[in-house]
Amino acid sequence: MEKPKGDNCMSTRFRFCCILIKTVVSACFIGILYKAFMLQVMDHSLWLERSRAQAEAKLNIPSYRGSIYDSQGRMMAFSVLQPSLYADSKYLKDPKKAAVKLSKILGEPSAALEEKLSSNKRFIWLKRRLTDKQALAVEALEEPGIYSISEYHRFYPFRQVAGQVLGFVGLDGKGLEGVEKAYDPLLAGNDIVKACLRDGLRRDLWLRNSPPPEPVEEKGLRLTLDAYLQYITEIELEKGASRYSASAGEVVVIDPTTFEVLAVANWPYFDPNQKDKTSADLWRNRAITDAFEPGSTFKVFLVTAALEEGAIKLRDKIFCENGKFQLARHTIDDVHPHGWLTIPEVIKYSSNIAASKIALQLGSERYAKHIANFGFGAATGVGLPGEAKGIVRPWEKWRPMDLAVTGFGQAIGVTALQLSMAVAAIANGGLYGQPLIAREVVDASGKPVRQFASTASRRIIQKKTADQVRDMMKSVTEEGGTGIQAAPPGYSAAGKTGTAQVVNPETGGYATGKYTSIFTGFIPANDPRLVITVVIHEPHGAIYGGVVAAPIFRGIAAKALPYLGVPPTGDDAPPPKVCLVSDGKNGGAARGGEAATACSLDLNLVPNVIGLSLKAALLKLEALGVKTEFQGSGRVIEQMPPEGTPLDSDTTVRLILSENDTPTTLGVSGKRYE
Repeated sequence: MEKPKGDNCMSTRFRFCCILIKTVVSACFIGILYKAFMLQVMDHSLWLERSRAQAEAKLNIPSYRGSIYDSQGRMMAFSVLQPSLYADSKYLKDPKKAAVKLSKILGEPSAALEEKLSSNKRFIWLKRRLTDKQALAVEALEEPGIYSISEYHRFYPFRQVAGQVLGFVGLDGKGLEGVEKAYDPLLAGNDIVKACLRDGLRRDLWLRNSPPPEPVEEKGLRLTLDAYLQYITEIELEKGASRYSASAGEVVVIDPTTFEVLAVANWPYFDPNQKDKTSADLWRNRAITDAFEPGSTFKVFLVTAALEEGAIKLRDKIFCENGKFQLARHTIDDVHPHGWLTIPEVIKYSSNIAASKIALQLGSERYAKHIANFGFGAATGVGLPGEAKGIVRPWEKWRPMDLAVTGFGQAIGVTALQLSMAVAAIANGGLYGQPLIAREVVDASGKPVRQFASTASRRIIQKKTADQVRDMMKSVTEEGGTGIQAAPPGYSAAGKTGTAQVVNPETGGYATGKYTSIFTGFIPANDPRLVITVVIHEPHGAIYGGVVAAPIFRGIAAKALPYLGVPPTGDDAPPPKVCLVSDGKNGGAARGGEAATACSLDLNLVPNVIGLSLKAALLKLEALGVKTEFQGSGRVIEQMPPEGTPLDSDTTVRLILSENDTPTTLGVSGKRYE
């Protein structure tokens, strides 16, 4: 039986539809395979990168500024988190009401705060670096639109101690003065980049066993300064400068064998924690930035140069014209008239006339050569910002009178550090080197990473000449010399006094009634451990270096030498002291970090009272007969002088207290309390 024609038609259409569907499905499948091939093979790297960009992120972990330590590991500067206050005007309900509330807490005018809060900005700084008390009070307000964030703030626990040397940082954490500026790239560190995962809302994800990283300290700096030596230097400088109502003063203490700078004191003081409340004039480290005429201290270098060049001999005698010497149209005077003086007596009695005659005999060219060899007229290379070169005119332009007065320290300008380094060359037998202020780079735990060293020293005079001049300088501090007040009991000192007139910058001549009092030298005389230069500007009541500056030298040496383990000798030596062997953390300093013997000036050392209540701290200190001063209330967060400092009858322990029971400063043993 034949099939109907209609059935054949439907069968043909069905087959056509099936073929069409198969073709379409096959084409789609081939398209999918092609697309998959392109995604998985040809464009694999592109899509993998896009996937990672969506699921992974790079997080910058800031490294906060490195700490600064003294030579014994005591922290002199470090960074701490401190809250700062800002506002978001979008969420503020009542700017005027909020300003009134904040004014009482922040101590700022409500009108000024209201103006800030009404600015319609999304981010408005209200106050940087709140105290803990202020932060808690603001938090208690629960004011919408007022928020706080934590910023790293630079803190100097010893306050004014070495303030001009350390310098300070700006609000952005960048070093602006002193060591902070000189070593800013090292202390600032570099941010660390770390990968993390993120979710669909672009929030960072962290596994339980891998918490979010915290900011880290990368590198710190250990200085050659010793906080205790710095402290006693500043105390003695303040005593001397205040006694004579001086306008300013500076002291430099260095080790003549290593050229390490142990202390640099400036008066008036400067507390880097209070930089915004002090005059910019106090920021200046005058020991390296300000040049002054060295006066009679320069006779030491004149005689050294003349002996070295053979222009004079030790046994020579010079006629001092009985106090007045006419040179061209000028008259050179001596304070005390003399007839014939030997070369050692020229130094001992400090004759200007003899110095001018020696300078004329030596000649400008030879004298200028030795002035340069001693480092005058050039920066010392200590590495701190603002260092002056001093003032040394070209010798070709010297007239005979210029040459003569340069012999006793006029018509030339030097800095306290330059003068100290030149004296150090005599103290160590004729070697001149570069002063060192930074000892080593340390990691976050305080372990050395890289050490600094003074550049190779160079011999500038023969040892024989240095020894001869050393003996002359020793006679200055002995009976009949101009510096008899410089040597502490039990020690022999070598030095030179100077009293220089002050140049009036407006007229170019000397100012009436203004002088600079100077004493520079080393101690002990026969085995120098310290070179100390004292400069007092414009004292009143007395002007001579032997009267004004020499006692400051003595006061520093009397406390520093026992601390360094240098026992007194001689008939006038004090009774033996109880000595403690120190590991270099709390007590005596030692060369090269070795243990040293620190002898207390009596049977006691300053105890550690950090963290104690005021009552407990006073009881502990009063039991030792120590005078105390305190500021604030609560628990002790700072003390000065530090733990382990030798006590004497003049010691006053200053305490800083905070109502916050958790100290945020450090113990002077170098430990930081959180």
